[in-house]
Amino acid sequence: MAQEPARTGSRQRRRGLYGPPPRLTRTSPLTGRLVWHIGDWGRASEHIGARWEAVAGGQLARGRLSPGDHLVVLAATPSLMSEVLSSGLPHADALRAWREDSSVALEPLDFKWSLETASARQVSSETLARLLAADLAELKAALLPVRAELGLDADSDLAPRDGRFVAPIHPANHAALLAEPELPTLLLPVAARAFFEPLPGWSAARALARLEFSNFDRLTGIEAIERYYRLGAGVDGALSRLEAGVFETEPTHVDAEAVIAELRRRGHARTLNELLLYIQRQLEQRKALDERLAQLPRSAYPFGRLRSDLHKMGVPRAVLDSRGALGRAYAEVTREMLSAIREAGRQLVASGLSPTAALEQLAADAPRWLAVGTAQARSVAARLAGSPP
Repeated sequence: MAQEPARTGSRQRRRGLYGPPPRLTRTSPLTGRLVWHIGDWGRASEHIGARWEAVAGGQLARGRLSPGDHLVVLAATPSLMSEVLSSGLPHADALRAWREDSSVALEPLDFKWSLETASARQVSSETLARLLAADLAELKAALLPVRAELGLDADSDLAPRDGRFVAPIHPANHAALLAEPELPTLLLPVAARAFFEPLPGWSAARALARLEFSNFDRLTGIEAIERYYRLGAGVDGALSRLEAGVFETEPTHVDAEAVIAELRRRGHARTLNELLLYIQRQLEQRKALDERLAQLPRSAYPFGRLRSDLHKMGVPRAVLDSRGALGRAYAEVTREMLSAIREAGRQLVASGLSPTAALEQLAADAPRWLAVGTAQARSVAARLAGSPP
């Protein structure tokens, strides 16, 4: 029998990142994947990632580079970042440039808070070479002043090099490097409190620490502060979502500390786990209402009805046979329908109906939404046929 190949360090690091998180109970240890899952209620990872890109990029620009080196951070120029993203090619977050004979040597640098998801391919010279070969106008323009600063001609050669991941000094990252010591990295120090304090959810993190009788202001360890931040960001995001009406499109800002205090007074937050369980149940109920709302346009005006209507309205066969074109048209029609349904829902709630009762009444008014969808389909058909609507 063939022996199973040895598990690589990167695979070992990823085992805990996929699949459902551990189940939240009254006594669940709030650690690891479960904390990340709760943080996702409020986009904690997104906030941390964006903040680390700014902090790490700034640290490098302020003195971590060698004399004569230059740093091109893609996100610092929105048009450049947009162009690179539109290319669909893998890429790093920044390029370190220096002169090497008559060429510009380029080292890709990727700013990662957690090395759990790092793959050396992302910062390889081959990956960078493919990006440079795409001949992106904004990227070429960003490298022109670098060439000039290095005293090179505008058409001097670019020499891609293997790069590194720029990550914080963090126990989890040290553990990742033990599993995969060959992963190319540059670890930078970070002041945990100063890093997390400006992010959304910080005040909620402070309130959650009080539920565990923790002196939040005396915490200094990056793991402990990150744990409370992720939990706080999740709670803050969840409460903001729950506070917004079902028919609203934007979350409503809440005073998370005040809401947590009120929930504790009402017996829903005697412990941190109890609060999180209560919020999770509320989110599940809200998700059910959101799904009912999203289904209303599709029920009133099915996808097949759109194709039939467009055919009757003279849309070319090439469009009707294109699943992608029809999908975009259907998204446009149902978006207009959903906007009308939301407005009607807001009026019903303002009149005193509960969101559930409002959804039931809206579902019973399917002919009204069918008319909205048909009218929008006429507008789409006129445009696709090349004539004004």
